[in-house]
Amino acid sequence: MGKIAALLAICLTMGPSYSLPQQSPNRDFRVAISVSPFTEEVFHGGITFTDALITATNPVELQKLFVSHGANEVYARIGTRQVYQKGAGDHSMDRGLDRARMAKSLGLPFNPELGLFNIYGDVRCQPAPDFTDYPQIKLPADWNMLTLPQMLDALRAYGAAAARQILDTRVRVRIWDLGNEVEFGVAGVAVPPMPGGCDDTAGGPDWYKPPDGVDPAIGRISAAALMNMPMDKRIAWLEAHIWPSEAKMLAAVADGIRSVDPQARFSTHVSGITSVLPDQAVAFFGAMKRGGFFVDECGVSYYPTSSSNPRDRLQAFKDMAQSVQKATGRPVFIAEFGYPAAQMHGIFSWNDAVKDYPLTPEGQSNFIRDLVAWGAKTGVISSIRPWAPDLAAPGWGPMSFFAHDAASTKKIVVARPALDAIPNGLHSATKSN
Repeated sequence: MGKIAALLAICLTMGPSYSLPQQSPNRDFRVAISVSPFTEEVFHGGITFTDALITATNPVELQKLFVSHGANEVYARIGTRQVYQKGAGDHSMDRGLDRARMAKSLGLPFNPELGLFNIYGDVRCQPAPDFTDYPQIKLPADWNMLTLPQMLDALRAYGAAAARQILDTRVRVRIWDLGNEVEFGVAGVAVPPMPGGCDDTAGGPDWYKPPDGVDPAIGRISAAALMNMPMDKRIAWLEAHIWPSEAKMLAAVADGIRSVDPQARFSTHVSGITSVLPDQAVAFFGAMKRGGFFVDECGVSYYPTSSSNPRDRLQAFKDMAQSVQKATGRPVFIAEFGYPAAQMHGIFSWNDAVKDYPLTPEGQSNFIRDLVAWGAKTGVISSIRPWAPDLAAPGWGPMSFFAHDAASTKKIVVARPALDAIPNGLHSATKSN
């Protein structure tokens, strides 16, 4: 989610009170309603969160509130820099360790996503890792000029070092996610970015350096040109130039993590583009397996209202998820998700409502409930991770699980019905089984 930090103009405040809540009705289903990379900025803006019974004025209190509505793990996206650098939210290792300690203190498992980028990356852009803060990782040349074996050595060492820091907090990691929306590449071995992709975090418009040490063909085709290819030709190109190297890179990170956590389980995830393209999703996860990276869960970002193509994006998503599960024998993990409760504006004008689910608080809640109920009942979906459920700010606000209290003169945000939608969907699935 590129430039959300720039939207943090507004937010909230609250008092103490609660109880650590009931477990999710399906304990194997991961419910990652988690504080976001923007939470501290939100609280610094004086915001308070409430569900009418519980109030939260700091990240720990807010995570407790989420637990009272079914959350059963804490999530953090983590770049390769130790300390926060300018960018779209705080994805530093230091912030990730804060989240790990929070999870440990609340008795929750931790779900780290090691992005393998310097500060931030997604399907629009995949900057190279920056190992400045890992002096034990010595590169013989600039990252883009390294051969694949040289990259694998560095990534293996990084996986071990990152896992060691995280597990030193004594938190339990249920699954390790590697990369963020990686179907067009990861860790700098990726096609040139979409216009504006990562310019604000990677050093301006000329930041991209093609990974010529791996494959000079990669830097010669833009993401836009790739997307304009017919599906079969796009998959063939990715299978020839990106996915074999990417699978080895992700496997190297996994090897490093396993040297510290021998029982580690893994996921990676593709973007919302691929979440409605069954053939592309199946081809991607198949290529990862052939290249030596074996996932326990197949992750996707899914934003149902972000486009009108295909026309029925809910059915397209279900087709993709069922196809991937059938092909891999692994469930699908919704790694990023949002459905708006109102019209969105600005850079996230994602307003193509799904039939029968209007852009209202009730429509938002009903969509999430029904999606989770379907996924849990069929066994196709293993987890859902709403993106930034606490970001009740301009631009992203309609996706949030909270809305500003219009009746109050204070900076208070009040829970929408969506806060209970995931546990309600799980209860519905349990009753119907």
